Amino acid sequence: MAPRRVVIVGGGGAGDAAAFSLRKQGFDGEVLILSADTDRPYDRPYLSKEFLRGEIEEAKVYLHDDGEYSENRIELRLQQRVTGGSLAEGRLQLASGPDVSFDTLILATGGTPRRLPDAPRTSNVFTLRSLRDCQALRAGIQASSRVLVVGAGFIGAEAGASARTLGKDVLLVEAAPVPLAGALGEDVGKVYAGIHSSKGVDVKTGTKVKEWHLSGERLVGVTLSDGSRQETDLALLGVGIDPNIELAAALGLPIEAGGVAVDPGLKTADGVYCAGDIAVHQHPVLGRAIRVEHWEVAKGQGRGVATSIAREPTPYSTLPYFWSDQYDVSLEYRGQASGSAQLVWRGDREALKFSVFYLNGGLVDAVLSVNDGKTNEAAAALIQARRRVDPAALEDLSVDLAQLAGAPAS
Repeated sequence: MAPRRVVIVGGGGAGDAAAFSLRKQGFDGEVLILSADTDRPYDRPYLSKEFLRGEIEEAKVYLHDDGEYSENRIELRLQQRVTGGSLAEGRLQLASGPDVSFDTLILATGGTPRRLPDAPRTSNVFTLRSLRDCQALRAGIQASSRVLVVGAGFIGAEAGASARTLGKDVLLVEAAPVPLAGALGEDVGKVYAGIHSSKGVDVKTGTKVKEWHLSGERLVGVTLSDGSRQETDLALLGVGIDPNIELAAALGLPIEAGGVAVDPGLKTADGVYCAGDIAVHQHPVLGRAIRVEHWEVAKGQGRGVATSIAREPTPYSTLPYFWSDQYDVSLEYRGQASGSAQLVWRGDREALKFSVFYLNGGLVDAVLSVNDGKTNEAAAALIQARRRVDPAALEDLSVDLAQLAGAPAS
């Protein structure tokens, strides 16, 4: 029997996509989004790029006009924090207000930015996750001359690139010897460090903040582990997120690998699904459990959950995909691997037009492309085919990737 009421906890990309996809796929029951955010769902990638730089107005950041929720019979409740509940009773407990009942539950609770334990909680030390975070950081950068970014992951690197594009002096401090080495490999990480250095960013790798210096209630500088004293007008902490799994744990759902274990169809228990940053997904193509903290993955999983609810249980097989724009460099990544995989390069890394294939046991698990979107798109079939490939063939620009995947040449 089709559920009468679907309740979605989380108003990010996954939760919003699930709600609207339910309607598009013909679900006629009640749809309720409980969001802890102050603002209606917005396009998070803008927050480290176009909106942070002031290139687009706030209205463009929102995923939907306010009226679209009522038009689609989606009830959106903001500033609603869910603290617990009972799966057996189909009930959620809120921090304030009466309990909420559900027939089917979707958890899309996202993550919370990490803070360094010794970092001061002053008005000019920021994390970046919400629209309100971005508005405050944007105003801070506009009023600053020198910006400190701690952490050279994607959020830190994108925000640092935005600040540099705005003409600010940027100091990018990364604890690892090479940024993004764990995710993308050392050679790729070195390319990205070089891109920032070439744009005038002061990149310090293998370096940590040893001491924070305040003047009154404001950060004015830091002492780094290399012994140098660095002045700054503000600091952004870009050191990753922690998945928000507290509610899932309170509901007794299976927790593993830092997230909530879900099956190929993103189901974690009878009538309960998870999507986005918290989902440890048994991916049907890659054949292993993965957890991915990227916007496009969250939206896609939200739509996948909606399909299983509105139609029939369906394995979610779309490959993970994300992109990152920094300066005039466009990165695309498809699949899922680690920097410890075998890396095979195709193209011209000096000209910043190349792709890198990540192989395990001769199988392509992922591909990263820099200013090379056509290769990235073509490589999807290679990942999905799960066929062993010759690394030399991947390197050879004259070899058609479709043929390697077993498809007719286009």
